[in-house]
Amino acid sequence: MNSFLDSVCALLEQGEDVVIVTIAMQSGSTPRESGAKMAVRRDGSILGTVGGGLMEAGCMELGREMLTGRFASSAAESGPELAVIRHFDLSNEEAAKAAMVCGGRLTVVAEHIQAGRRGAEVLCAARDSLLQGKACGLETTMERLEHTAAATREACFAVTGRKTPDCGHAAPAAASATLDCDGKTCRFTEWLQPSPRMIIFGAGHVALPTAAMASMTGFAVTVLDDREEFASPQRFPQARTVVLPDFGQAFAQLTITPQCYVVIMTRGHLHDKTVLEQALKTPACYVGMIGSRRKRDALYDQLRSEGVDESSIARCHCPIGLEIGARTPEEIAVSIMAEIIACRAAGNGDGAS
Repeated sequence: MNSFLDSVCALLEQGEDVVIVTIAMQSGSTPRESGAKMAVRRDGSILGTVGGGLMEAGCMELGREMLTGRFASSAAESGPELAVIRHFDLSNEEAAKAAMVCGGRLTVVAEHIQAGRRGAEVLCAARDSLLQGKACGLETTMERLEHTAAATREACFAVTGRKTPDCGHAAPAAASATLDCDGKTCRFTEWLQPSPRMIIFGAGHVALPTAAMASMTGFAVTVLDDREEFASPQRFPQARTVVLPDFGQAFAQLTITPQCYVVIMTRGHLHDKTVLEQALKTPACYVGMIGSRRKRDALYDQLRSEGVDESSIARCHCPIGLEIGARTPEEIAVSIMAEIIACRAAGNGDGAS
């Protein structure tokens, strides 16, 4: 979510309007879950996705219409920002003809966010909260602009209020978005969580694709090394980079929470051991280390001799990654990210490989 909102806010700060489409409610089998977002630009291009296929194409067309078409005249700068609520049935004959066999139903809220107005201000305030590692709510209140029959799958609303409740507090676990309507008015509430953090120790050849793939899959990435020429923004444009005085102070500049994933791939066994000793003392939900089983066993024996208990050692995933026969740095990165994504989906990172 951090990366999506950062990209959207960059457009808004450059003076470009966008339409944000969010899945507000869903039932049955649908391509994406409640809270999934997509931004539609005036040229028709998009950021993010709400699931692809016929439904996403309909949302893209709706976004373009809100920016340039039949809704545009109602969205003059002096008037209210607009929102459209549209319902999709992915179980009917039309969906079946388009090979959409999900079989569920969903409702999206499409909001015209105008640069320099309240919508942009609130959205980017939420972005700032997430970048600080704090959860944030978004609440939009709307009033129906025109009467439509109950069977109509689309309704247009004027936005009457926006705010960011509970920023900095934990978001409810039950739902990421809710839509409450009483016929004339609606309240759309979202709870946004900051992206999970991945901390990569070692900025070598495997770290490059690992950092790139981690960023692509929703992680906020930090790469650390004691070599300035390796841990540089030029090598890792999608990550924060930190140059360490030495690996003995690996965590001095970091705050590690249970939402952090620690990946150890330094240039030598000694450095790996130094970082691992520190990592096992943190509450990180995942600790993984690159290397062979022989290296792992020797390193674990050293830790045992130094008094590290078995339960702590068992937290480490080593050899890191799923067994897929990976050989190249890119293939190894795929195996690492597959394991980490599986741990993220399961809700914890514990358990050695």
